[in-house]
Amino acid sequence: MKDSELLELLDVDGSGTSEQCKWCALSYVWGGDVPLKTTKATQLAHKERIPLDTLPQTMKDAVYVCRGLGIRYLWIDALCIIQDDQEDLREEVNHMPEVYQYATLTICAASSTSIYDGFLYRRGYWTHGCHAMNVRIAIDCSESIVLLSCSTSWYDVVHEYTTRAASLASDKLRALSAVARVYHLETGKEYLAGLWKEDIPTALCWGNGPKVRRGSGPFLTSQRPREYRAPSWSWASIDTPVRYWHEDRGALLKMRKLQVLSASITPTYPDGEFDSIASAFLVLHGSVRAVPLTTPIELQEFRTEDPTYRFSCIWVAGVRARVYPDAFEDQHETLDTLRFLLLTEYNHSHHPNIRFKGRYMTYRGLVLKSVQAQSDTFSRIGHFETEIDEPDSRLPDYLKAWTHAKFFDSFEDRTITLI
Repeated sequence: MKDSELLELLDVDGSGTSEQCKWCALSYVWGGDVPLKTTKATQLAHKERIPLDTLPQTMKDAVYVCRGLGIRYLWIDALCIIQDDQEDLREEVNHMPEVYQYATLTICAASSTSIYDGFLYRRGYWTHGCHAMNVRIAIDCSESIVLLSCSTSWYDVVHEYTTRAASLASDKLRALSAVARVYHLETGKEYLAGLWKEDIPTALCWGNGPKVRRGSGPFLTSQRPREYRAPSWSWASIDTPVRYWHEDRGALLKMRKLQVLSASITPTYPDGEFDSIASAFLVLHGSVRAVPLTTPIELQEFRTEDPTYRFSCIWVAGVRARVYPDAFEDQHETLDTLRFLLLTEYNHSHHPNIRFKGRYMTYRGLVLKSVQAQSDTFSRIGHFETEIDEPDSRLPDYLKAWTHAKFFDSFEDRTITLI
């Protein structure tokens, strides 16, 4: 196929197309602004002609694949959605589940970090969250093909998506809205700004990415957006790779009791709860304790020399708790009191550091700050982790008075609102 060949944008309204129409859908990473896209100004011109040689390499490779397979139609979001028309964006986003679900196949250019990279070259295997909407077939032009079935964990999809470069930070929820809509239809679960209500507290157990290796640059570069995008308890509220600590291996995990009393999502437009949030809150009932600090501090002042991860160390009732800020801005919070919301406990019964033949326990939860003085409204600024040796019950009473008891003495069942 010559680069001088022409393409055209087809306006499909359902009246002139056959039910047997076949198309491919392209899933790819924008990696910044796309040089060729449909706007109000280019819409008519694109319906007339789109020179193939003007397409970025990833789009061009997708055209080659379609031609090779004898499939006439190709859906590309940058070209098939009018990018500066909010009404068209909302309308087309609502149809994205069907676009991927009923496509003959989805071409996932998941090894590319931008629209310029292309994908028609030999490489290793890949996976991508968009496969969740098309489980019948996936295509790669190397020797390896990987399918992602509908049973794939939502947490894996979030991790994959946030680990990869996103086109625009503001598109975080919108980018996964099609997957979320399909997941909602399949499971009946209630969607809450990137989380599923029925999965709480598990859904709250996220942190700001994998541990940073020595020599790999800044420890913490995640940012909070200037404009509101999602509530603080949602992974979509920060720009960083996300990992879930409840999936850690090698320990017996127990989720602490946490009740969701109510939840509210206010979309920025009608039916926009999957992709555009104006405000949101959770009302929870769980184990909370205040962590008074002797003097107002900045969290970053408590960094350790650990080469793998930056965190803050705070001593609470004789127990060292590590605090992991969610974003760069959270490191500079000047606070005199934190709140810990307990979420999980791990039993490392065979951990080598165990003492007195007891149980080695790890406790994790959210770090909160008050939004208003003397109120029960908080926002999330990070998560904490603390490790405690629980002594054997056969020990003398004076040894049973372990520091872990003091640590938990101040936890109380409490109803709070997270925003």
